[in-house]
Amino acid sequence: MHNEIKLDRVENWDINSPQTEEEAPSSPESVSLEINDSKNIAINNYHAYRVTRSHAPFPAAARVSNSTDIRFRNVRVNAESGYGVCDQNGCGTFLRVSKFPYDNAVQDMKTGREVREHEFAVFDFPPKAPAPPPATAPAVAEGAPRKVQDGFTMISGAAAGPDGTIYFVDHQQQRIFAWSEPRGLVVVRHDAVDAVNLAVDKSGSLLVQSSDGPEGTVFSFRPGTSLDRITVLEPQPNTPHAGAAFVLPGNVWDNGEFRDQLDPETLVFKTNPQLFAEDVTAPRANIYVSPDGSLVLPHGRVFRQGPDDNIAGMDPTGWRWSNNLDAYGFVTAVPGARIYVISGAENRTYTATVRPDGALTDLQPFADRGGESVVSDSAGNVYVANGQIFVYDRAGKAIGRIDVPERPVQLIFGGPDRRTLFILTHHTLYAVTTKAAGTQ
Repeated sequence: MHNEIKLDRVENWDINSPQTEEEAPSSPESVSLEINDSKNIAINNYHAYRVTRSHAPFPAAARVSNSTDIRFRNVRVNAESGYGVCDQNGCGTFLRVSKFPYDNAVQDMKTGREVREHEFAVFDFPPKAPAPPPATAPAVAEGAPRKVQDGFTMISGAAAGPDGTIYFVDHQQQRIFAWSEPRGLVVVRHDAVDAVNLAVDKSGSLLVQSSDGPEGTVFSFRPGTSLDRITVLEPQPNTPHAGAAFVLPGNVWDNGEFRDQLDPETLVFKTNPQLFAEDVTAPRANIYVSPDGSLVLPHGRVFRQGPDDNIAGMDPTGWRWSNNLDAYGFVTAVPGARIYVISGAENRTYTATVRPDGALTDLQPFADRGGESVVSDSAGNVYVANGQIFVYDRAGKAIGRIDVPERPVQLIFGGPDRRTLFILTHHTLYAVTTKAAGTQ
């Protein structure tokens, strides 16, 4: 259960089209492929899959120790799959997306070098070129990322407060943290509220997307108040709220699994870009509004898998799937603002304008690289977290890369002047000072 395929002291093998599937109970400690003391091995069309119910990350799909001439051809590492259900909300399908595929595709256990790309065609081990020095993108960043705090289980869902304080969630620890230069790390909440993603309204209160309840729950509270001061928000019809900003998922997955995508008139299948566009440009019928009226969170259908109770050892909150719950973090923008959003199934970053109903319009491809998170600064530079941090100018031209010791899963600007780019990995919070103030 902890190493699905293991090659130990073998040579001259071709392995064709292996697919592994790590299950939820063992996946936090299980490796897909382990190669030890071996040589002349070809791994062709290798699919390293982790089930969507995995609840913690693992460093790499394939780990290689003291081996030579290991040839990987056509590799895919992922943790999402389609789901179809008929329930009280009707019949529908949804792409269940886990936040915990393997962090890396291949890991060299001797040197610590990693292949972070989740899909690639060719990689020969050991690599013939020496390890390059870490990239720091001097055009936009003042130095390399510095470690701010570590020891977390799986952090994401970050948002910045009016004073630049960073708030984020460790769902496994059931904690909401805050970090600022004057105070350091502070536990804002430690009760079991199943927090997933955060936003901050103009008054400084947190808007919390929770996975609790059949349809998920959204609530609000003011940091520093007593634990019983929580306002649970009810969904309401999507009507205009003057002056309010929309809270939207920063990454969305759409690939149409378990749904008939064939047009019988044209015999043409819908493409992933079409499916993504249909999803993000469609307004949601219901919304949540923060108590001060400054934030609006559109509410899409939540797909539920499994019972609500703890039958057969299942998660007592059930498994919940929606764009809001699947995202690594939210993007906040007023109507008319131009934002960046990631299409996960395409591994592509788009730019779009927020409509008055919270849907997106004027959707345009920005960069043929997607990943987990994207933010922009006041100079128009765009930062994409995809194994490392890739930086583009406002025209979509690549201008540099910022290397991080661990795989980044969310980016957010904070600090008093919004020049600090905070980088969340699963276990560590990093920061790098940029040369332009950040926007979200």
